[in-house]
Amino acid sequence: MTHNAAKPSKKSFPTPNNREIYAHLIDAMPVMLWTADHAGVWLHVNDAWITYTGLIGESYGFGFEEALHPEDEAATLAVWRQAVERHEPYQIEYRLRRQDGVYRWFLVRGIHVADPAGQSVAWVGTCTDIEEQKQAERQALEAREASIRALGLVLEARDHETKGHTDRVTQLSLKLGQALGLNAEQLESLRLGAALHDIGKLATPDAVLLKPGPLNAEEWRIMRGHSVEGERFAASLGFVPPEVLGLIRSHHERWDGGGYADQLSGEDIPLLARIFSVVDVYDALSSERPYKHAWDRTQVIATLRAEAGRQFDPQVVTTFLQMLEQPIE
Repeated sequence: MTHNAAKPSKKSFPTPNNREIYAHLIDAMPVMLWTADHAGVWLHVNDAWITYTGLIGESYGFGFEEALHPEDEAATLAVWRQAVERHEPYQIEYRLRRQDGVYRWFLVRGIHVADPAGQSVAWVGTCTDIEEQKQAERQALEAREASIRALGLVLEARDHETKGHTDRVTQLSLKLGQALGLNAEQLESLRLGAALHDIGKLATPDAVLLKPGPLNAEEWRIMRGHSVEGERFAASLGFVPPEVLGLIRSHHERWDGGGYADQLSGEDIPLLARIFSVVDVYDALSSERPYKHAWDRTQVIATLRAEAGRQFDPQVVTTFLQMLEQPIE
């Protein structure tokens, strides 16, 4: 079908009657719509916002804070202020309170509007309900965590000397990662890698894994294969990122290049693997095993200090030892 209506001029503006029509259309939209002035203060919300939040008229701050979940307010305001200051597109997820007090997740987007001279005029945006999507994400995360925990329990059931080891090294690795200034994404990868680091031992034969005496050369070859096998196994799970796979494969590498599986050295060893290897050895030396007694703290610290620059990244060891000297909170 062909429409012959003239194309509107960019210089044309709605007449008063047209403005009323536009306002009616905006209020009739099923999604939440909002406008704000050049300083970011909300000026107008449509009926969908009012029906959901029950809020209309004056509110403190920018005008939307009263509906925010308290835990989301600081981060939301920081992102909004930055967008307003830089005139950048705005996008964030946060929880909004419904009239009955229930909070639901929303994806909030906004764009900056300027006049023909480039001067800031206003903001316009939407709030889209994504609660079902967030619930699906939570369920997927819970399923993932349950899978990781189940794998760890299976490994502990096979290899009694690792009982409790995974939980301890995971917690200590996160503490060390924080001391080293890792960001949230790196810390999550470190946590996941620590939880899965020995998963390749599920493929190690009992005759090797549970042998009470020293391993011979062939048995050591099989045992060393657990890091590569662990990487392969973790990759097959489908949700493990490359940084985590790198930790699993390389957590037995040495700073001097004498480790396995790839004889990497120095900073060629993935950072997360360098961090985790210090914690892994610390826990192994500090714990009682069928073939040895637990070392005392002085012995363990002396060994780590002696191996800095040989087995371990010296900076990681320095930070780790400084961390150990701090009082336990």
